[in-house]
Amino acid sequence: MVTLTAKLTVKAGKEQEFEDTMKKVVPEVRKEPGNRAYSMCRSKKDPRVFMFYEEYVDDDAFAAHRKHLGELGVNLAAALDGTPELEFYDKIAS
Repeated sequence: MVTLTAKLTVKAGKEQEFEDTMKKVVPEVRKEPGNRAYSMCRSKKDPRVFMFYEEYVDDDAFAAHRKHLGELGVNLAAALDGTPELEFYDKIAS
């Protein structure tokens, strides 16, 4: 199991566009064969910061997800202010 959070800071003025795009993308990611969880959250403190909680059955499923985002037309490099902060976890209980 691959469990992670991805913290993304969006460029100023791109917040609503990013949110609208990702609201359409989230249900598509949940349909990926190896996806077990994919949730999008927005910081209450800083509206430019989004956090994704993600679970995949294995590394191959996570790699397929990254490719799938591109196929869905998500261009993170164009939307983000800096690089995503990924943090991986060992799932202990669910």
